[in-house]
Amino acid sequence: MSDTADSTATEQEQATDTEVDESTETEQESEQEAPSFDADKAREKIRKLNSESKNLRERAVKAEQQAKENADNGERLTALEAENLRLRIGVKHGLPESLVKRLSGSTEEELLQDAEELMELFKGKTVPTNQPKERLRGGGDPTAEADPTADLDKFAAEAFRR
Repeated sequence: MSDTADSTATEQEQATDTEVDESTETEQESEQEAPSFDADKAREKIRKLNSESKNLRERAVKAEQQAKENADNGERLTALEAENLRLRIGVKHGLPESLVKRLSGSTEEELLQDAEELMELFKGKTVPTNQPKERLRGGGDPTAEADPTADLDKFAAEAFRR
């Protein structure tokens, strides 16, 4: 039995030596195949990627702000164009500014129709304006009659009738 035990022990030692040699060879091969880990290169790559990510986030925020400003400008432009159209139609029909504000409609045709309706309301009447009436009076007596030459048309008609 001792010969059998010795031979078994020898075989186990040889098998263990073979396994150790194989594992050592495998480790050496893997070291040669895969480059060694370089912590400095990894940190530098991480810094570079973080920097790029930060720049992209900043650009995205700026783009969102610019898009918001452009949307606000678009709304403002639309409102100004509508106001311009309303004023042009009001001036074309001789409406005072206080009535121009009351024009309603989104298209030129609707605004024209509304302006014509307003003008029909004042048909035969003078359109109210913010201009004062020219009634000049003498400086001394407020009850005195106005200067006959103030209304030149009347003055000329009376002069030629005589």
